[in-house]
Amino acid sequence: MPDRVIVEVDEGLSDLIPGFLTHKRADVAAIVDAIARGDYAEIAAIAHQIKGEGGSYGFDTMTELARSLEFATSRRDASAAATLARQLLNYIDHVEIVFQPSGD
Repeated sequence: MPDRVIVEVDEGLSDLIPGFLTHKRADVAAIVDAIARGDYAEIAAIAHQIKGEGGSYGFDTMTELARSLEFATSRRDASAAATLARQLLNYIDHVEIVFQPSGD
């Protein structure tokens, strides 16, 4: 993954984005913990939530990674799930937000 990933986000979300990314980091930590426990239901639930939220905030790559994580979970593939969790955290750590004027 490149040193930074630029994502354009509506400036109306500027107050929400820092907290959102903090929560997504916590979600990835919960996923890693759930993988260690073999709790595929929890992994799937968190991945599903991330998938929806990522798209809502304009983080399409986050949505795609979460979709892949859901699929890995449906196959009970802990190795793939762990890889995708690392990729998701790497994405979050390298994302650079560029706020765009609202289309109102």
